[in-house]
Amino acid sequence: MGTRTMAGWDVVWDEQTRTGLETALNEAEVVGLRLNSSDQTCELLLHVCAQPERATGDPDPRRVLRLLRATRIRVLLREDRLGDYGPAIPLADLDDVESFFRSIGGWDAMYGWEYLDRPSRTDDWPEEPSLTVDLRPGPASHSLFWFTECWKPGDDTRLCIEGTVDFEDLEITYADRTAEPLEQFIAEGRLWWDVLFGRTKHPPQVQVTSAEAPSWRGRRPGSTFVGG
Repeated sequence: MGTRTMAGWDVVWDEQTRTGLETALNEAEVVGLRLNSSDQTCELLLHVCAQPERATGDPDPRRVLRLLRATRIRVLLREDRLGDYGPAIPLADLDDVESFFRSIGGWDAMYGWEYLDRPSRTDDWPEEPSLTVDLRPGPASHSLFWFTECWKPGDDTRLCIEGTVDFEDLEITYADRTAEPLEQFIAEGRLWWDVLFGRTKHPPQVQVTSAEAPSWRGRRPGSTFVGG
């Protein structure tokens, strides 16, 4: 799935890797997007569902998904209406995106299982999204789709912020910037779902992400999934 080099992890992009990454990203919470302008790396701040092999759960679900040599970032912010979406709400720049993430009071996790190289995920987008940032010319080898359904404190209006990042390679780090091997990230994500649905030697169990777990955005909403 990947080999370690002096520059980081070179991902072997095959179907097994892609679907493994998508499994590990399913039900992740995306709570931030930023750009490291020095090396054109786009970073997504995540809370993930991970099940270490020899532990009852991951005590710190925070991860940074680093999308290397990014070429284009697109972001779409809309009101999430019942059965429909409102028009694109303009965002001036990535600082505006960060300000939006800081302003939200709660959020839901991604769902749908398909996030990598899935152009159909943006079929319902308007011609012009809220923000487009072109970083360098030329097409990229891969594209990531992400989204966060969210709301602001004291406001019943539901919002959806989503986006795509076109990139060449990726790597995962913990919150303290320690690298996490790609194989481990995928394995712990798969094991989380296997335990949930009783596909291991362990019986199906309640998988709980505690509201007290470390968060990129202060206190986070807890989420519970029950397998069976």
